[in-house]
Amino acid sequence: MTLIKTAKNQLRFSRRALLASIGASAAFLPLIDAERAQAAGADGFPKRLVTITWGHGVCSNAFFPSDGTTNSQVLKPLESLAAKTLVVAGVDYKMMIEQDKKYDGHFTYPVIWTGTYKNTGGQNCTSNGPSIDQVVSDAIAKEVALQQPLLVITVDGESPSWRGAGQKNTGEGDTKRLFDKLFASATTPSADLEKIRAKKKSVLDFVSGELTGFSARMGTEDKAKIDSHLESIRQLEKQLTASAMACVPPTVMTGSKVFQDRVAAMLDMTAMALRCDITRSVSICWADDGGYRPITLPWLDINSSFHDVAHLGKDGYPDKIKADIWMYEQVARLAKSLDSAVEGTGTALDNSVIAVGNDMCEGSAHYVGGIPFVLIGSCGGYFKTGRTVKLGNWANKTGEYWNGDSNVPHNKLLASLSNAMDVPTTSFGEGYAGALDELKA
Repeated sequence: MTLIKTAKNQLRFSRRALLASIGASAAFLPLIDAERAQAAGADGFPKRLVTITWGHGVCSNAFFPSDGTTNSQVLKPLESLAAKTLVVAGVDYKMMIEQDKKYDGHFTYPVIWTGTYKNTGGQNCTSNGPSIDQVVSDAIAKEVALQQPLLVITVDGESPSWRGAGQKNTGEGDTKRLFDKLFASATTPSADLEKIRAKKKSVLDFVSGELTGFSARMGTEDKAKIDSHLESIRQLEKQLTASAMACVPPTVMTGSKVFQDRVAAMLDMTAMALRCDITRSVSICWADDGGYRPITLPWLDINSSFHDVAHLGKDGYPDKIKADIWMYEQVARLAKSLDSAVEGTGTALDNSVIAVGNDMCEGSAHYVGGIPFVLIGSCGGYFKTGRTVKLGNWANKTGEYWNGDSNVPHNKLLASLSNAMDVPTTSFGEGYAGALDELKA
């Protein structure tokens, strides 16, 4: 009788099933071909995605670098991380432009990270699908049980995170509740934690020794697989040690209602949640969509609201640039915290990507073409950082290349982020296929 290959009988007669049936140690599993773990970098450390969103665009002359580097007035807070920064210049909310909603920049939060757009009347709209943070979180949740699969934070304004069509994720805006959600259970005494780490390490030592002995009796092909698996065990031990050193709940001001203190506290908690592997997918918003919330920045000697300053156009640029620099100082705060955590031959930032997006190109125009996006971190080596990449119609321009549409749908950027996080796709959202190969290493 001819055996028909099906997933069921292949599993039944697989080498994995055979080893299990004879009680072989899990250490022998390198003899089986296995896929790389979901969203893991080359060193075996987890990949992480953070999206950060605020509104009111940028002052293009002060934001977009002119020399192919990542150096500009607004991006100066990222100067020490220039080699790990990638400016995406620029992409369009193309579906809005094509539906003649090109000046609806204050109403793009359902679009930014979903790549979808459904107008519900006037300037109002909703999403037609999930956002990239949700998609990545769902994929990782199938492989790894995390305490907080998706972390959504809204310091102010509406959430740009969506779990599905017309289904917005609610963000946490209270620092104390966020701290409790992430760290209230982190009360294990340090001595007990050391015992747990020692026990885990002893298991790894045993498995490593068992494999070394078994390897000596194997043929060339299987010996190579075992040696490869031994290296993965060594990397796991390094990860265990690094995680133990990096994962300490932060001390933060959890009662402040001052905007800048809340931003700082939430970023510090986010950094530690990522370093502790409490979450790997985060959506952060600290300024509104819609344009009407009275966020003021008096600590910068700006007495008008952020919205009003942006609406002044060039007359308001001196204050707007100060505000934008402060915004990127906050991004740098998170990025530097991740970069201070060593993981293998790199850092937690190297294994992550922080994607910064905005609702429009410029605060007084409200236009939805030429949107400023910045990526910090190579996501495990997927992105080639340390540069500005001019896309589409902007690619061959010099001087003030940022004027006009690029004609590149931002859906391609979202697809690139998905692929970087090991969630393969040929399109993201709706209407436009492809990814941005120009961003890849």
